[in-house]
This record gives sequence, C-alpha cells and structure tokens, in this order.
Amino acid sequence: MSSEKQYVSVPAKDGETIRKLLFTFEILDTGYKITSVDKILYFPIKYEITTNQLAALNSAAPVDVGLRIFDAISQDPKTLADALEGKMPPEELALLPRAYDLIGDIAILEIPDEISSYSELIGETFHNIHSNFKTVLAKKGAISGTTRVREYILLAGEDRTKTIHTEYGCRLAVDVAKAYFSPRLLEEHNRIAQLVQSGELVVDMFCGVGPFAIHIAKKKDAKVIAIDINKSAIDLLFESIGMNKLVGTILPVVADAHDYVNTNELSVDRVIMNHPSGASDFVGEACSILKLGGTMHYYDFIGGNTPEDSLKEKVIGLVEKEGRRVNKIDLIRRVRDSAPHEFQMVADVIIQE
Repeated sequence: MSSEKQYVSVPAKDGETIRKLLFTFEILDTGYKITSVDKILYFPIKYEITTNQLAALNSAAPVDVGLRIFDAISQDPKTLADALEGKMPPEELALLPRAYDLIGDIAILEIPDEISSYSELIGETFHNIHSNFKTVLAKKGAISGTTRVREYILLAGEDRTKTIHTEYGCRLAVDVAKAYFSPRLLEEHNRIAQLVQSGELVVDMFCGVGPFAIHIAKKKDAKVIAIDINKSAIDLLFESIGMNKLVGTILPVVADAHDYVNTNELSVDRVIMNHPSGASDFVGEACSILKLGGTMHYYDFIGGNTPEDSLKEKVIGLVEKEGRRVNKIDLIRRVRDSAPHEFQMVADVIIQE
C-alpha cells in the first residue's frame, strides 16, 4: 500500500547524517520505504517538521521538504510490541521501551525491572527489526562515580561498547562503558559551538569524550581546554581529534577541574559546565577564571512547577556567593527530561565583577 507523506530530501552522500538526525527527532516514519531518485534520498516523515528541526537539518546538510508517494513496509512487524505479541503477556508488553539511544551503530535500551526477565528476547527481537545496529545493549544501573559511567548488558549483536558517532559532521570516538556521552545533547553541542567566536579561549570543565570541544574546534578558530578526570574519556578525545579536520585547537587535560583551575593562571571567555549533578561545586572555579563579560554555560537538574525561575535564582545565588555578579542571563532552557517532573537545564550566564 502507498500513501502520500511529507518528506525530507537530501543528496545521498549526506543521507546517513540526516537519517540519524531524523531518528533523534523521532520523526522518521519507519513504516514506509526510503526512496532514492537520481542520487537524492527521500525520507518519509511522521509529523509536520518544525522550524527548529528544519534549521538543525540544514545545519548538517542542505535539505528540502515536500510531499510525495511512499510505499508502505507491511511484511514485518515494525515495533517491539508487534513483534513480541503472543510472546509476552499484554500487561508486560505495555512496559516495553518506546525510545532508545542511538550512538554510532550501537543501540541502547532501557528495560524496566518488571520485564527484565525478557531482556534477551527483547534485545534479539529489536536487533531483528533494526538490523542496521551492530550491537544492542541494555542500561544496567545509573551513571555514577567521578568518571560518570554506567554498566551495560549485551542483548544482541557484537560484544562491544565502542563505536564512532557522528554529529553535524563531527566524528566522535565513544566507548559508552568507559566514558560519559549522551546523544540526547546533540542540539546543545551544536548550539554552544555556534555561540563561540573566533579567538575565544574556552574551558570545558567536564568534557567527557569531548563533543563540545570537537564541535567548537571544527567550526571556530578558538582554543578549548578540555578537562576530564577520566583518562579513558581523554584518550577517546585524542582519537576524535585525529579523525576531524579542525580549524581551532583543543588541549585535552586529564585532571580534576578544581585542581587544574587552581594551579594554572587562566583568563577565559567561556566556561562549559555540563555536569548537572555536580556543576554547582565548581562555580567558584568558573568565576575565578572568567573575564569581565565572560559566559558560563551552567547545567543542572531542576524540578518543580517553575524550573526556569528555580534555576535563575540558584545560579545567581551561586555566582554572588563567589563575589562576582550576574550581568544578565541570556538563556534558560530545558535541555531534556531527566526524570518525571525533572529536567536537565542550562543557563547561559554573563558574568560581571
């Protein structure tokens, strides 16, 4: 059966980049076949594309949108629930994960404890439906420790946790078992890079595998000091530096951000503090190195009915406690849901004396 649907089209050479973005936005309609005509790929879309989504796609590759006829894919089940019907009780089918993280060619599922006994079946079934993923993993426990890592269980495919992940043309070496990385921060990595000006000196206090640093140095003639206490994260960043053509420079540093800032004389234009559960402990260090008019990108987990107001009040209090003053807050936004009624949020804070 065929249907007229909205599409996003792109030259075939950029197809994989756009496909991953459409997956991230959860708007690619996998119930219909992707069409190729004269080296142009046409991707069927579930919902009307938003202005922000279109801008993000065009930042990665030139795309067009329109309407065309697509052939439906109806031979095989397209969802876990369809494929597992009859193999799991209906009340447990309702608990199946509906979203997953895509990192390179690794898919990561979060399987509720209530259906953990079906983990292997779920993983194998998912792999059969989405055979383009080489490895299917399940999260085991929460991110923990100073190195911000979690454990994973192999559900299907190749037994590995390392891959190459691509964002806006940036190639990132990622090992999910050894260093922190979240594909859900794709837009935030790109947003911060767009804000950086040529000639800036930027400190990324908790860089993980270095996505902020790579995005910035690939786009802007700036210098990024990328710090992480996890040596494995810095090793992966060195790999990524070698895989990308950079116009700026990156200095990878294995250190605790407290120690590095307090033992080096620095005067910087911008500090990135993407450690939502721990950034508040480092505001003093950020304030001590930021120039007059410098920017702090402060991340935190915030809940409640008015998280924007709560974050504004908190970050102003933290800065004033360190003897500096907030000139203005350029932006406060919800980056992603982190728990029921809680968000990972960011504040772009301009610091005065």
